[in-house]
Amino acid sequence: MPPVAAPHHWGCTPSQQAFAVSRPHNTPPPPGLEIPEVPEPSAANLRFGVGSFGHPHFCTRPCVHISKGGECPSGAECTYCHFPHRAVCKPDGQLRRRLWDASDQELLATFLPFIFKKAAMEGLVPRVACLLQLLKAEIGEPQSEPLPLGRFRPMRMSFMHLVESCMRRLPPHVRAEVNRIKSELPPPVVTHGGAGPSLML
Repeated sequence: MPPVAAPHHWGCTPSQQAFAVSRPHNTPPPPGLEIPEVPEPSAANLRFGVGSFGHPHFCTRPCVHISKGGECPSGAECTYCHFPHRAVCKPDGQLRRRLWDASDQELLATFLPFIFKKAAMEGLVPRVACLLQLLKAEIGEPQSEPLPLGRFRPMRMSFMHLVESCMRRLPPHVRAEVNRIKSELPPPVVTHGGAGPSLML
């Protein structure tokens, strides 16, 4: 009879794995060799909404309920993203008013360079090449000057958040291209490993 392979404890050091195999049942491990316990996934915590599709680059803004550690009352129908997002440096009140009063041309001049840079940095150019050209074609002549952003860091925004910010309302043909990109993405699949829930697209 072939030998049975010892179980592998993912996330453990070699010393922890050796002790896990050799120790008697219910014997507490010595200090320093404790095997980290991975909590079982919770259906409520892992449930995602339609706004999560395309995470992390093409999803919508994070759901405020999930961000605060609660459960979203909208569940799978939520139009906001249920997955973790890095903290965004929000504009101060003065910049927010300036952005609110800005024209589409000023917004394009301000955010389009960051959109191109973000697409290149995240390796999205092949997928979003048509979208980038459509946005570039919206720039009129003479080109507006970009708005001063001060300490605000647009590169900490997601790609889609940048796109949504570059105009007050995306033109129908641009919105159609955004929807086409999203329609070609598979739905998010939640996996649970030693490092916690993760997302595979």
